[in-house]
Amino acid sequence: MDKLKIIDLTKSYGKLEVLKDFNLTIKVGEIVAMIGVNGSGKSTLIEILCGVKKSNSGTIIFDGHSNFDRKFNAKLKYELGYMPQSFSLFNDLTVKENIEYLYAVYSIQDKNRVQEIIDKCYLSGKEKQLAKNLSGGFKQLLSLAAATINEPKLLILDEPTSAMDPLFRKQFWSIIHDCNLKGTTVLVTTHYMEEIFECQKLVCLSEGKIVFESDIGNLIKSDKFSTVEELLNKYIIKEKI
Repeated sequence: MDKLKIIDLTKSYGKLEVLKDFNLTIKVGEIVAMIGVNGSGKSTLIEILCGVKKSNSGTIIFDGHSNFDRKFNAKLKYELGYMPQSFSLFNDLTVKENIEYLYAVYSIQDKNRVQEIIDKCYLSGKEKQLAKNLSGGFKQLLSLAAATINEPKLLILDEPTSAMDPLFRKQFWSIIHDCNLKGTTVLVTTHYMEEIFECQKLVCLSEGKIVFESDIGNLIKSDKFSTVEELLNKYIIKEKI
């Protein structure tokens, strides 16, 4: 069953075509990694999926509702979770206050869930600390807590671990897999090969199109690639490995 289906999506800025008849299908429960060099269209695609920008043409189907259906935006509002690359929460609120604020936004009544998500995201003991005083790794864990507050059906992560050391990254992915086991479908952009191997499918973008797509199991069996750079060289820069 498809969770997200993108059909012939295009986006242009004047004469610059950023997405070109883009097509992608993500199954329910999949964790999909997306890679590509700067300018490949990743950020624009994410902005369109999150409703920040509009495409010029094409169809997006989420849980059976298309972007031409009035129910589509309502479903996205409550069933989509998004974590940007840069920290975007309130720096002058504490960890707990940030979480409580977002719980109010989503009209979540169960106050016990505030502490539950703090504990789940390895933020115990940081409740009273101002967000601006957190280290980069803890800020990203707080961002992930914010993105998963509504128990999203689709979670979109834009290079989420760029500020994390290996220990924080391990904790981060344990949270992702826990969400996935509870039914969350995940789309993540990354530059780390080890993170790609945490996923089930890989798509590689270049100039607004998918130029390579593979099941992660097949990618591991092929034993051709040990770094993201090798993948990009092969399918974008066209160098022989």
